[in-house]
Amino acid sequence: MAKVFIVNPANASIGFSVIIPRWLYVIAGATPTELVGDPVVIDEPVTPFKPEAVSPGDIVGVGINTGNCRPGYRVIRAAKKRGAIVIVGGIHATLFPEEVLQMGADAVVKGGGDLIWGKIVQDALQGKLQRMYDGGRVPGELMARARWDLLDASKYLMGSIQTVAGCPENCSFCSVWVTDGRTPRMHLNDQIIDEANELHALGLRYVFFADDNFTPATLARIAREKHPQTQALLANVRETRMQLFEEYDRRVPKSLYAFTQMTAESVSDKEYLNAMYEKMRVRGALIGVESFTAEGLKETNKTWNPVGQHMVEAIQTIQSHGIMVLTSVINGLESDTISTLRTMREFALASGTAFAQFPIFSIYPGTKDYHEMRRDWENRDNADYVPKHKVQMLRDKFWLDVDTSDVDIKHPTLSAADLKREVGESWTAFYRLKNIIKRTRQGAISTMSLEGKVAYTIACLTFSALFPKGVSADNVREKKLGFFPRLFIRSAIALSRGTRDWFGIRPQPEAQPIVEARRAA
Repeated sequence: MAKVFIVNPANASIGFSVIIPRWLYVIAGATPTELVGDPVVIDEPVTPFKPEAVSPGDIVGVGINTGNCRPGYRVIRAAKKRGAIVIVGGIHATLFPEEVLQMGADAVVKGGGDLIWGKIVQDALQGKLQRMYDGGRVPGELMARARWDLLDASKYLMGSIQTVAGCPENCSFCSVWVTDGRTPRMHLNDQIIDEANELHALGLRYVFFADDNFTPATLARIAREKHPQTQALLANVRETRMQLFEEYDRRVPKSLYAFTQMTAESVSDKEYLNAMYEKMRVRGALIGVESFTAEGLKETNKTWNPVGQHMVEAIQTIQSHGIMVLTSVINGLESDTISTLRTMREFALASGTAFAQFPIFSIYPGTKDYHEMRRDWENRDNADYVPKHKVQMLRDKFWLDVDTSDVDIKHPTLSAADLKREVGESWTAFYRLKNIIKRTRQGAISTMSLEGKVAYTIACLTFSALFPKGVSADNVREKKLGFFPRLFIRSAIALSRGTRDWFGIRPQPEAQPIVEARRAA
């Protein structure tokens, strides 16, 4: 009987990881075991792929995004040398299927694999494999259940559950709405709850709600929707999610806590925000602030985001409801100058946000920015062409370069050295020990227990080493972690197996903003 291997490629394996890559176990759940038995799941951040385990005729499924496509192509070559049939999916394969085929894949899967993977395996076994398959956007009620029984939970800090796919926004730097669509597709409540209980039974006490946007239908989002039909759809989404929150609260152990990503518009919907904390037990969320300036928000197509001091107040309001905020600020937008980068650093420090990241603007494939800037790059020698952007792409297919730079753009006013210097100072300033301690003495973080403050301090000291370019999947990390980040993750995994809410901050629903940042120029 042929075996099926499902591989999540990475540049480095360290024996453990932060978040379980959910897609591995979803595809495992879609694998026809009656034909091939249980699949072999390989998460390379934890365990490297071993080609010698593959025999001729075995099927190797590889999932890649742009950040880990190079190690993915390594896996393709190694598996092909062993005589395997190699099938590749993921966002990068969806965007660049021809590139993946040129790299040696036997077949490419565009879109979701939940429904089509079984047919692909059957076609491969019968010698009928096609070069291209299109799984499309899988309806929420048809999303495959993950095979968590195949998981070694001791290797991870957090489980991974998807409650909704797609995002109604259309941010210029994001590919989610392009690949996953703008209509939220909700997973079945029973399946979400069953998976949460299964992960809890495996010993996990933290999960990441791996949604494109955990808050796709807040009251403010519904109110600004111009199309009546879409407005009604979003209102229904909100109602359905509130029902999920109620059921989840009743049926999932109280000792399972969560982290996610959402929009700042959640401050408009106190009922939703309270339910996130109380019923879904969300204790932290990444929020795409992107910029504290109106010009920056206009460039990213996020003019609905609070701006300047209003964003500071939004962050403080969310944290006053018990949810720590990871503020994400993009550096190197077209309107950015050294002055605005420094001002945004001050805003981040003054906001009291629990965590912050300062990624340098990059042109990700599949985004509106990439589409427009690539056209500018293709016409760079055309004297009659008027570029859409002043920020320029430096090279095509930069993701294939072995020697990658931290700066993949040419900015109209900032040199690469300027960007790296200012971004480096932002990371250093935010995670300087005296500033971490200052955050534990004021605002929401001050309500943590002493043990929680110690855990928070260690987490802050580790964060910039763990995610030096901002939060991302472990499979895109380019280097092995140093001693202290490794020690922290190992310790965090061990400590997280209890029932303690280590990062719990006490909600303060009536709290007012605690500090005021200097208004952006």
